[in-house]
Amino acid sequence: MKCTSAVGVDRNLRNLTVGNDQETSRYDLSKCVRIANTTVRIVASFTRDDDRIRTAIASRYGQRRTARTGHLLHNATKAIVTLAVQRKTAIVLENIEGIRSLYRKGNGQGRKYRGRMNGWSFGEAQRQIEYKARWIGLPVIRLSRRKTRGSSVTCPRCGERLQSDKTLKRKLWCGNCRNVMDRDMVAGINLARRERVRFARSRPPIIETQGGADEAMKGNPTPTVIPGVDAPKLTQPTKS
Repeated sequence: MKCTSAVGVDRNLRNLTVGNDQETSRYDLSKCVRIANTTVRIVASFTRDDDRIRTAIASRYGQRRTARTGHLLHNATKAIVTLAVQRKTAIVLENIEGIRSLYRKGNGQGRKYRGRMNGWSFGEAQRQIEYKARWIGLPVIRLSRRKTRGSSVTCPRCGERLQSDKTLKRKLWCGNCRNVMDRDMVAGINLARRERVRFARSRPPIIETQGGADEAMKGNPTPTVIPGVDAPKLTQPTKS
């Protein structure tokens, strides 16, 4: 599918924020946090002495939690992909692998906070978006950490670093523009802006069957013709 623009998806514990320069929207996932807290509280209330029975019952509650959370993520990711197909926008995701290392014991965080953050289903949200987009043929672009550095604290208008305030909670303000913006929406807009200039670059590169790129340049003075890209080179000149 040929796309005319891109949309950034910022994954958070309580929402999925999708946006670009034209429009931003948010999909509420706070119910997933409530489901996780309820499951933990129910499992902690078990008083049976038989560990085997407790493990079996806890496993059932865990499966129920996974199913309910997956259904909520399914509804949100389906809406995101459907809207992207209608508007012909590629989906841009941030690579946040290894983020769980920030919530380990000894980092100065509380036990409840670490448990809540480690139960964050950011990987499941990415998996659902990618396989649904792949099924339709919609391109999904993953940006590295280097390319997304400071995406949630950089003003999308002037590029200045945004300032935080405890009274504003998740909102940030720009000292240059004098505007107050939600940090999740700022991240979505910046992700959409930092996607690759051409969506074709997100596809795997064409690998030569013999030798590398340098060898092909040295050994073959005539450049290799790629069908579809160099189509005019394959056509024969017409005789007058």
